[in-house]
Amino acid sequence: MNNNLNIAAIEYDIVWGNIHENLQQVSRQLATMPQSIDLVILPEMFSTGFIVDKDMAEALAERNTGATISALRAMAAQYRVAIAGSYLARTAGRLYNRAFLIEPNGDESFYDKRHLFRMGGERDVYGSGDVESPVVRYRGWNIKIVVCYDLRFPVWCRSTARQSYDLLLVVANWPKVRSSAWHTLLAARAIENECYVCGVNRCGNDAQGIDYASHLSKIYDYKGFETGKWSEDEHTLLASLDYDKLIAFRDKFPVWKDADDFSIVI
Repeated sequence: MNNNLNIAAIEYDIVWGNIHENLQQVSRQLATMPQSIDLVILPEMFSTGFIVDKDMAEALAERNTGATISALRAMAAQYRVAIAGSYLARTAGRLYNRAFLIEPNGDESFYDKRHLFRMGGERDVYGSGDVESPVVRYRGWNIKIVVCYDLRFPVWCRSTARQSYDLLLVVANWPKVRSSAWHTLLAARAIENECYVCGVNRCGNDAQGIDYASHLSKIYDYKGFETGKWSEDEHTLLASLDYDKLIAFRDKFPVWKDADDFSIVI
């Protein structure tokens, strides 16, 4: 059990459609990461960008046994960190925006994005996930991951007795124009679920002309306050999350005891 979980949210300008170069970007960032880091979080579709051109997506999609996950598995083992994010995946002839959490011992967890961004054409290219995001037990912490547009749906993100978590990871390609909503929703999920929330976004501009602001990535504590600090190169948001303080607050202010009894129906 790690009382303190040290996390690093890597924010970078994703090279459009270039898996090799994006993996190299991640590798370079990991090489300069503090050795105390337990968990690294990457943006949504970290290796390709948010691609909604079906032909291009078909050409870039990989299985869980492909080059992208294999490379991440090797990095996780080399640097002894867990790595989370999402990538462009293929299973049984269908495409998915697939979240992953890969642990240094080789354990892997996956989740296919449930809520597809209809305004951006995601529904026309990708399949919708049909199972809940798993709660992963890592170094004594319960961790759940959702993807971008999922953040807007509080029932889907809800921490329940059946799926209780301490840290919610939100990996995203969230445009600058909607940055106010991003910050508000991240803080809301932290407050209502009495948990830490880490939202990791890309920066720069993509080939579709969408602007992603730098430093839009945020980490909130269980009271909805920002925490963490940016690294010297300004690409990585670092934070040390305190488990004892989280549990002490939940015991002192047990909102969860009065939560409505409901279950998510897929």
